[in-house]
Amino acid sequence: MKIYTTTVVAGVGVLLLVGAAFLPAQQPGAASTAKPDLEGGWVRIDFTGSGNYNGLNDSVAPAVLTPEAAKTPAPTRQGGPGRAGGRPLSFDENRQHTTGEAYIVTGGGCSLPGGVEPNSSAFHVVQSNDEVLIVREGPVMPRTIYMDGRPHPPLGRWEPTATGHSVGRYESGALVIETVGLTAGGVPGGGRRTPETKLIERYTPSADGKRLTMQYTWDDPKIYQKPHTYQLMAERVQGGGWAFEDWCDSSDPTQQQSIVPPKQLP
Repeated sequence: MKIYTTTVVAGVGVLLLVGAAFLPAQQPGAASTAKPDLEGGWVRIDFTGSGNYNGLNDSVAPAVLTPEAAKTPAPTRQGGPGRAGGRPLSFDENRQHTTGEAYIVTGGGCSLPGGVEPNSSAFHVVQSNDEVLIVREGPVMPRTIYMDGRPHPPLGRWEPTATGHSVGRYESGALVIETVGLTAGGVPGGGRRTPETKLIERYTPSADGKRLTMQYTWDDPKIYQKPHTYQLMAERVQGGGWAFEDWCDSSDPTQQQSIVPPKQLP
């Protein structure tokens, strides 16, 4: 009986070894598709203290443009709420208010400008199996990142927008986003973009989940001699935080102002 039992055990061991030889080996880097926890609210960190969330830190190298792109004037924002022909309103123009009082113009926060880089407003990330949503506080365009493996649509069938068309994947504990179809305009660091320009973003949370590094790489051989890369950082909104309520009424002239100075006593 002992010999029989040993034979059976040995036979099972041989079968296991033979079976294991035909099993697919674990692919190296398989754990790199791990889904990071980005769910919740984030606020961009201003390291320089300048409050200029449209620019970059002085330590970031400027974009290296091709000679052809360098000859082209940098694009400017077109006129809109709080603007006059793409330039800031003057003090006298600021006085054009229903009450006749001077006020400070915000640049118009009711025109749904959107964008791919967060400003001083908090942004919120919602993750599902097929999509990731990035929504800012305030009346701006949200971003949808498709995670289901779909390709980008042909540019001829896609109307360029401020947020473009984005597809994503998880890689090495980060969310990697590829975006095309953006409206033509400027890029922080003196860069440019067209609907054909490809933007690769990499959102990587810190080990404790309290910080988020957002790396941006603009790639377009017509514009850049080498891909233009920089990064921004945000911190997670802790428990007890909440989103500010905002509203949008394009017919209200006060949507173009942030402060109405009180009347001064004589």
